[in-house]
This record gives sequence, structure tokens and C-alpha cells, in this order.
Amino acid sequence: MIDDTVMKSKNYYLTAMKSTFLFLLLLVSGSILAQSKTEAVIIKLSAEKYASMNPSSLDKLKTLLDDRMIFIHSNGMTETKADMIQHIKEGKWMLRKVDSREVNVRVYKNNFAVLTAKGIFHATNEGKDMDVDLYYTEVWTHVKDGWLLASRHASKN
Repeated sequence: MIDDTVMKSKNYYLTAMKSTFLFLLLLVSGSILAQSKTEAVIIKLSAEKYASMNPSSLDKLKTLLDDRMIFIHSNGMTETKADMIQHIKEGKWMLRKVDSREVNVRVYKNNFAVLTAKGIFHATNEGKDMDVDLYYTEVWTHVKDGWLLASRHASKN
């Protein structure tokens, strides 16, 4: 027969353990949900960026790019923010559509995020339509007013 004091002690211990476990579960869940929200924001901004890479959407595109951004194309061509805006404005190239897949975002201390993905890029380059299968990486930086693309690199898949 178990002493009444021992039973009360065991019940107290089990209640404390359950409370601690529940607290830790809520803490981890909140962290996961917060990160998932940030990941969703980065995925949305990336899609908006690609949708804005045409002459009619340059004002929107400018708001998504850091002034020091470097954009490396799969052919090795490198553009700054100013280069990109000028080239799209001149009709040198533009995106018609991007079909992304296998999109993954990793957020680091809510200061920067790295997006990796594969995608079919439907573009127009020097007046010629082309479809290119790429693997790409984007680095997004968190600033006062939101997130900006700091760097992007692509290679043919």
C-alpha cells in the first residue's frame, strides 16, 4: 500500500511535468508558426518580384530590391538593381512567367532569409522567347519596412 504523502508527491510531480511539457510545446509551436509566416512572406515576395520583371511593373520591382542587390543570371551575366531596371526598361530582357517548384526558405534570426528553388523561367531575351529550367538561390534581408532581395544566383538545372 502506498503512503498518501507519496501519492500526493507523485501527482504533484506529474502535474508539474505535464505543465512544463505543455509550456515547451506551446513555445516551440509559436516559434514554428512565426517562422512559417516569415517563410510564406518570402515566398510571396519572390513571386511578386518575378511577376514584376517586365516594363509595366518596374515601380513595384524597385520596392522589392535592395539598392546594393546583385542578380546573377544562369549565363553568368551580373546585374545591379540599376542595371536590371534599365535593361528591362530598354527591352533587353523580361520575364513572362516563372513556374517555381521545390521552394524552400530558411530564416535566420529574422534578419535574413535564404530561398532555394527550381523553376521554369519563361523569358524574352533580346526579342526571343525562351524557357529555361533553373535552380536558384535568393538572399533576402530584413529592413525597417520589410524584406528586400539582396542577392540572387541561378544555374541551369
